[in-house]
Amino acid sequence: MPERSSLDLLRIGSPNGLNAIILPMGASVRSIRLGEGRSLALGARELSVYGPANRSFLGASIGRSANRIANARFSLGAQHFELSANEPPHHLHGGTTGAWAQEWTVEEQAPDSLHLTLASRDGEDGYPGAAALSAFFTIEGGDTLRIVYEGRVDRESILNMTSHLYFNLSGEASTQDHRLEIAADAYLPVDETLIPTGEIRPVVGTPFDFRTAKRLADGPDMLDHNFCLGHDRHAEPRRIAHLSSETGGVALTLFSTERGLQVYDGAKFDGTIQGLDGEAIQPHGGIALEPQAWPDAPNHSGFPSTLVRPDETYRHEILYRFEAL
Repeated sequence: MPERSSLDLLRIGSPNGLNAIILPMGASVRSIRLGEGRSLALGARELSVYGPANRSFLGASIGRSANRIANARFSLGAQHFELSANEPPHHLHGGTTGAWAQEWTVEEQAPDSLHLTLASRDGEDGYPGAAALSAFFTIEGGDTLRIVYEGRVDRESILNMTSHLYFNLSGEASTQDHRLEIAADAYLPVDETLIPTGEIRPVVGTPFDFRTAKRLADGPDMLDHNFCLGHDRHAEPRRIAHLSSETGGVALTLFSTERGLQVYDGAKFDGTIQGLDGEAIQPHGGIALEPQAWPDAPNHSGFPSTLVRPDETYRHEILYRFEAL
């Protein structure tokens, strides 16, 4: 395989159908297009945004552990582990040198698929054990992007991986007119630092009830929460959410094998990142749909576990299926 750069633009798919551009840096999806149209996912015009500078985690692969871990610490049995506190005092998205900030190795590329790997050393960002991580990207049927994350550890540890894709299906400055449906009967309330309180609250009667599709503008004032899809990981991806834009004439159906969906409304975009269209990404310029295990799971006995043992293979499969309206 020829020598590659971490900022190579690796295209998979067809120019006439669904296609994606992926960077080895952070195993980041920079764009997703139907044909030659505008990107349906947010991407940065400047490649320097990707890697350690990508504090919005734009399109990046997240690991070892997605979302927040309170006070950057957790325990496995009698052993206590201190993680990097990259969102003080908490640990976010795998830490300072998480998977999103590192250069992945290109193992194999075909016209419709890409396989990237990352070796995470023992103790990296405080995690116990070495981890061998893989990300598989595949375009299927001309309308679906499949992402599969796998991981192996050499001692008991935790893994919880996802893709931090932001979507904007309309091409407008805000996604607040997008309609979102989520197959979740409960969500996790959070404190002022976005750490789950431990309560599993039914969505009925709250602004977090997206069981019937509604505009994002009609949801909660602040949306950066986990929606609970169940306590068990599924063997095959199941439909968990649907996002649509009448203005853009496009809909996205999301499938996952995981037990939670973190939804972030992009309110903290501040115009400092220039999008692929050359325009500054403004607040609510994209919505992140992040299938994953529940946040801060190692510190909540009532949450589904993210423990992985050396004789197990961690696996998370996500499908993004696009269609014209």
